[in-house]
Amino acid sequence: MNSNVELRAAWSAVPGVVHAEAQLRKLKERRRACGEVLSPDLARRKVINDAVAATRAGAEFPDDIGKLGADAYRESLEAESEVLALNEAIASISHHLDYLRTTDGAETALEALGRRLAEFLVEVTKPASDLNGARSAEEAIQLGGKAPAAWKTLTEMLGVLRNIRQAQLTILRPLGDGHRLQQLREKGHFEAAGITPDGVPGDIMRAMTSGHYDVPYLVYISSLPNVWVPTSFEALEAEDVIDCGVPDDSVIDYSPRVSHVPDHPAPTRTGAERAPDISLK
Repeated sequence: MNSNVELRAAWSAVPGVVHAEAQLRKLKERRRACGEVLSPDLARRKVINDAVAATRAGAEFPDDIGKLGADAYRESLEAESEVLALNEAIASISHHLDYLRTTDGAETALEALGRRLAEFLVEVTKPASDLNGARSAEEAIQLGGKAPAAWKTLTEMLGVLRNIRQAQLTILRPLGDGHRLQQLREKGHFEAAGITPDGVPGDIMRAMTSGHYDVPYLVYISSLPNVWVPTSFEALEAEDVIDCGVPDDSVIDYSPRVSHVPDHPAPTRTGAERAPDISLK
């Protein structure tokens, strides 16, 4: 089970995922309890071999060896059938769970994660206001009053933000290209809608694009109106629209052109030309 409590909470908002996960846990427990199972042929062979070995050692060969072999075969057949059925069910439910996590279930989970982020940032505002502008632990100590306790509280709250963003990444990753997702995160689109580098302090932008959060960043985003969790990979992609400028609507004729090559001019006669003498002497 994933240790990220925010990820588990997000998926718990999807009934189909909750049911599939519960069924998968039960099926895996039953499969483990079955242990290793002999095939029916091997189970019957073991009964026969044991009987033969006992006879060699001085025992009587069982009168009911046929029944004993058949019983072993039948019991093993039942156990083998259960294992085959459990393996099939585990594989099927696992595939179904993957399907739910990459269709409407993912959108529902991301919506729940977005609500969780909004609630969390509201919780941040109280200790953030108690900082009185401190941007480091040393400044908080120097200011005194509620600032040191507020800094400690906000430091502890950073783990929640990391878990929310990690859950967001985990849910989004199967929905699109992983490399592209990383690019979008490094541009800041992962953290807020409509983000542009202009007007964002350098240290805040570095935290936003790297995911290396600190208290000043947490305080900063708690005051922003556009912090979000995108509900799909497409919504995230839409934040990275490239402005290509105004298209040129002029028509250019690209058909091949034929150039006229002028004829060579006839030679100009000067009157000094002589006809060759071809008479025979």
